[in-house]
Amino acid sequence: MTKPSLLLIEEATVARELQVLALESQGWQVVALADVAAAASLMQTQPVLLVVAAAGVLAAGKEALEAFRRALEASSSVGLYVRAFPAEEEVVRRLALPLTGFFWRPLSLGGLVEKVRRVVPEEGPPEARPLVLVADDDPVSRKLLQLMMVPFRFRVVSADDGAQALEVARRRRPDVVLADALMPRMDGYKLCMALRQESRFARVPVILTHALTPDELDLRMAHNVGANGFVRRAQDGDELVGVLLRALKAGPPTPLASAPPAGAPVELNTEDHLYRMVRQLERRVGLLEQAERGTRESEERFRLVVEGSYDGIWDWDLRRGTLYWSPRLLEMLGLTPATFASTHEAFVELLHPEDRAGVLAAMTEHLERGAPYDVAFRLRHATGGYRSCVGRGRALRDEQGRPVRMAGIIGDVTEQLRLYREAHEAVRVRDDFLSVAAHELRTPLAALRLRVQGAQGALRMLGAAQAAPRLERALEAADRQVQRMSDLVESLLDVSQAQGGPPRLQLEVVDLSNVVRDAVTRSEPAAARAGCELVLGPMPPTPGRWDGARLGQVVRHLLSNAMKFGPGRPVEVALEQQDATATLVVKDHGIGISPERVDGLFRRFERAVPVRHYGGLGLGLYRLRRIVEAHGGQVSVDSTPGEGSTFRVRLPLGGPPVARA
Repeated sequence: MTKPSLLLIEEATVARELQVLALESQGWQVVALADVAAAASLMQTQPVLLVVAAAGVLAAGKEALEAFRRALEASSSVGLYVRAFPAEEEVVRRLALPLTGFFWRPLSLGGLVEKVRRVVPEEGPPEARPLVLVADDDPVSRKLLQLMMVPFRFRVVSADDGAQALEVARRRRPDVVLADALMPRMDGYKLCMALRQESRFARVPVILTHALTPDELDLRMAHNVGANGFVRRAQDGDELVGVLLRALKAGPPTPLASAPPAGAPVELNTEDHLYRMVRQLERRVGLLEQAERGTRESEERFRLVVEGSYDGIWDWDLRRGTLYWSPRLLEMLGLTPATFASTHEAFVELLHPEDRAGVLAAMTEHLERGAPYDVAFRLRHATGGYRSCVGRGRALRDEQGRPVRMAGIIGDVTEQLRLYREAHEAVRVRDDFLSVAAHELRTPLAALRLRVQGAQGALRMLGAAQAAPRLERALEAADRQVQRMSDLVESLLDVSQAQGGPPRLQLEVVDLSNVVRDAVTRSEPAAARAGCELVLGPMPPTPGRWDGARLGQVVRHLLSNAMKFGPGRPVEVALEQQDATATLVVKDHGIGISPERVDGLFRRFERAVPVRHYGGLGLGLYRLRRIVEAHGGQVSVDSTPGEGSTFRVRLPLGGPPVARA
């Protein structure tokens, strides 16, 4: 086996076959392999000047990368170039291979040849290069065909029509002929027939070209006249170049069994076929005009969709390396066309560092293997923060299956994600609340049951007369537990009713000082059990239009909280009045509240301390706030951890604003 000078690591596709033909046309020896392990084995036994590998194949062959790396390092003269999209650069660099450089995709066959030529010296003298005869009456098309040959450094001669091309061929025998199917004087079909009738041109490949895609009739006619193929001229030219390279390697087509011997006159009527081609062109022109109108309508529809959509639209031209972002997408991130570079690299730069690798890997999988591109990521806003986004897209591919364009949408889901997290947190809080509520309701029930059982035992053992004192104490304790259960149920009912609006108030003229004194009196037994002294400060008469029962609940809850979190310490209660506002002040000397818990203290189910230490439903201060706000007032707290808390309830003397109106 001939020792290779170039090693191509690429999946076995038509594209790889054409790459091999393009490189071999320059005199280089090429070996193509489909996996990293085989490449590593080959490099251990045969010298290689250059390795060109597809990024996707390297990423898929991680198990053999260590052997491949050792083979590369064993020969310092071997260069490794990776064919990759810009999106794949980070993935490739993480493989930690001794990389020489990148051949950025998309890369035409001519582009591949030019890049390899800069690294590997050419083999073979220039005069050994194939001579290509280009026959086309359109100077623009002729120039385009000539430019396609430049990267391969083929020798090129040209002609304006078939007759002139035949004369040029007779003076200088070409290795391959590219001829336009429609030319004046002598078209491409007649040129091919004329060449086939002369023995010296019998084995010269002839390729017919046209601006439109050939149909079945065109292909049959090309076969009948002995052409090697019929190809549509395209701007990138890889399809035509591929047919040319195959023709140079394979030679002319097999002659038809019915074909006349070389040199014999041939009569093949092409007039009808050319007439049909002209009529077909006329029909296609009409279809093009119709399609143009449809395109304008589609563009207008697309513009309306882009402007009306909440999602941003992007369009990446892989050939030119440009990236279009719709106005909505730029607005989403606080950008303008002037501040966005319109390149794929600019998009990658906006990705959150933690999301970058995942997005690039997903894009590579889609471009290389067609895997769905549907990813979530964060993009940096112009203000410096990050927006949570989802992106979807699909690649457009050419005839060889190579991606040339990719487009899709990016949606901002920051708000939806926030709502989802809040809903998830609400469900968690609800579950915690149900667990605590069950515990809080079970506790007084258990105590009540024990008291009842104790009273029953005393009656059986002592009789009614002797058990009377014990029964009285048991009934008092049972009453407290029943009251506790009643308060818990009342809290639950208040919260359920709160979903429909503020609490209902029975407004009347009430002296707040009397409400406070009554609440203090009712709280004295609980204060005695907690070892707390209730200290009444100034209590000036403070009449106002309020709901006395509701405000009594407010005062009792503040006192209960103070005793709960400051047992054995005094609780101070005072009233202040300034202008048209009354202020209730309740101060304890308990454990206090940490600063980070103050802001959420009056929200539903919130607690300043762990539930396992102090219990409670986390509803008391929430109910208190709603009652105060229903009166048009405010509640606030000042607290220092370890020193206590001071709650202030401010109430307008005239009652709620709605009631005053």
